[in-house]
Amino acid sequence: MTTTHSQTFDNSATHTALWALVAVSGVANLVSSVAQAPLVVNLATGLVTLAALMALGTRYLRARRTRV
Repeated sequence: MTTTHSQTFDNSATHTALWALVAVSGVANLVSSVAQAPLVVNLATGLVTLAALMALGTRYLRARRTRV
C-alpha cells in the first residue's frame, strides 16, 4: 500500500521557512527572557513563534484533509 503526499506540505520552501522562523524566534525568545529584555521584546518574539507554529499546524491539517 502506497501513500501519496501532497506536494504543498512535504519539503516546500514555505515549510522550511516556517520551521526556520520557529527556531530563530524561539531562540530569540529564550535569549530575551534570560537577558531580561523589555516585556515588549519578549511578547513579540513569543507571538512570532506562536504564529509560525499555528501556520505549520494549519498546513498539516489541510494537507491531511486533502490526503484522505
